[in-house]
Amino acid sequence: MNLRLSILLVAILVLFGGTFLVVRYFGPTDREPDEPWLYRIDEDSIKRIEVTNEGQTAIYNRLPGGRRWYIQGDPEIPVFQDKWSGTPLLLSGPRVNRDLAATIENPASYGLDPPLSIIKVTDSSGQSFEFHLGSNTPDDKNQYARLVGYPTLFTVPSIWAQVINRLATDPPYLRLFQLQDNPLVFIQITEQDQTVAYGKVGASDSEWAILDPIELQPSEEPVLADKWGNTPEMLSGPRADDILAEDIDNFAEYGLDPPKTKIRLGLAAGADVEFYLGDTTPDGEHRYASLLGGYQVFSMPIERAQRISALVTDPPVRPEDKPNPGSG
Repeated sequence: MNLRLSILLVAILVLFGGTFLVVRYFGPTDREPDEPWLYRIDEDSIKRIEVTNEGQTAIYNRLPGGRRWYIQGDPEIPVFQDKWSGTPLLLSGPRVNRDLAATIENPASYGLDPPLSIIKVTDSSGQSFEFHLGSNTPDDKNQYARLVGYPTLFTVPSIWAQVINRLATDPPYLRLFQLQDNPLVFIQITEQDQTVAYGKVGASDSEWAILDPIELQPSEEPVLADKWGNTPEMLSGPRADDILAEDIDNFAEYGLDPPKTKIRLGLAAGADVEFYLGDTTPDGEHRYASLLGGYQVFSMPIERAQRISALVTDPPVRPEDKPNPGSG
């Protein structure tokens, strides 16, 4: 690029930048946006979110000075960041499609008396906004909404409302990971130098069989559906109660190097996921857990860890079909 062309480009940028500043600071300020806001709040200042839908309520809190969000309960559980990410932004300034009426004459006709959903957002100063969601519009593309304290009837996109409602009906509890649209086809558990592997042999999640320990081919030992239950679903998103440590370089102190239990999952797309269980926590309520290549130590509820271990110690097959676990 020659000098004359560079000077010309700089001049154009200065001209457009100056025009923007003039319009920004001295231009008209009373122009209404095409899509108004239901309310506005600084995303980083939000400290509490409460959502009620279908008779279920979930409350989320952010500790003072921290970035991590917790689901209120006993105990409080950190949110699963992969599902939570972006939620405060969604609730910092909901866009409304349009206002339908300056005053709501009959709230019940819009599903707003009583409301189908109640959402309350509070910031660090104690300021709160509460809004209600009602029934769907006739085309099902939007839901009626109102901001408490204001008479205006609005609509918001149904897809946005569904995401917010799931915070009450399907809270994003902490997990080691979550497999998405990639079903399990292989499960291998190794504990105390014993290994049992399972392979999917049918379309249903209950159609699995124990695999031959050497050739890893289906044997004549199908799992019992009532004992197998939702094992693939459980292993597709293993729940945890807390993140106990981060940036770990010494997993051995948690019984995770080498691990006490190793779980390898094969996915339909061909990828593998591997995670580990270590020692039992001092209170006896959890076991330490980690992901292959991860840097965090989680606490997994002891009942869930025992269920995973039982896939080796007590396989869900007929007694006469129980295998002799192979070496890990």
